[in-house]
Amino acid sequence: MEDLSAYNPEGSDLRSMQLRMLEMLGYLDEVCLRNNIKYWMGAGTLLGAVRHQGFIPWDDDLDIEMTRTDYKKLIRILLKEKSGRYVLQTPLTDWNYVFPLAKLRDTGSRVTELRNAGKNYRYRGIYIDIFYLDRGNTFLARLTVNLQKFIWVLSLVKNDPLGILPALRFALRFVLHDIIFQFLRLCARLFGIRTLILPYGTGFTAFRDLKEIFPLQRISFEGRYFNAPADTDAYLKRLYGDYMKLPDRDKREIHTIKKEML
Repeated sequence: MEDLSAYNPEGSDLRSMQLRMLEMLGYLDEVCLRNNIKYWMGAGTLLGAVRHQGFIPWDDDLDIEMTRTDYKKLIRILLKEKSGRYVLQTPLTDWNYVFPLAKLRDTGSRVTELRNAGKNYRYRGIYIDIFYLDRGNTFLARLTVNLQKFIWVLSLVKNDPLGILPALRFALRFVLHDIIFQFLRLCARLFGIRTLILPYGTGFTAFRDLKEIFPLQRISFEGRYFNAPADTDAYLKRLYGDYMKLPDRDKREIHTIKKEML
């Protein structure tokens, strides 16, 4: 069995980052339980919980998922909560943030991401991605990826002599998210689609099945217990195939290149 402890030894920058995210997850878990919001660990975070009983040793992000209804409820609550330690990042709280999903950011740290993604963001601390799921179709999801990528590229441009880019980003985001995506979601409801996908425009097209998610269960993650889908095996096989097999060393991705604890 390969020794993976070299990736995140105690006291390392990566391990410190993981422990900070664990604290943030504990905060979100408490808020969700208190307000009857059904979230679950998703994607690589769930994979880590099942395969490693915690973080994937080289992983430097954390994902939770929920339905759109619970997501809206959580966003309303987090905007009112004044924890002092964390801040909610959305296009409403950070003008340069163009991703259609919220992040909970730590105010006591700063990260620099690969390809300098997010260099113009107002908030740049360690974060948890908060994903919501809609009923939808993976084919349509793929069609919307390039539109969202174009808006993201505009957010990286600094040379704007006419000062029109902020308004252009806002207009494109409005048309895409409030008209096109709303129409696609309506079609999914009308046709009774039971598969769940991440929002149109995020670039994620793998789907989840409702019967694999509910009822939620509590499983161990870093010595604590958090929500997980009912059928973790089916969920992880759908996303990763043979998920208990470790990826090759050159496939073990890290998203950030610099971490600072302030």
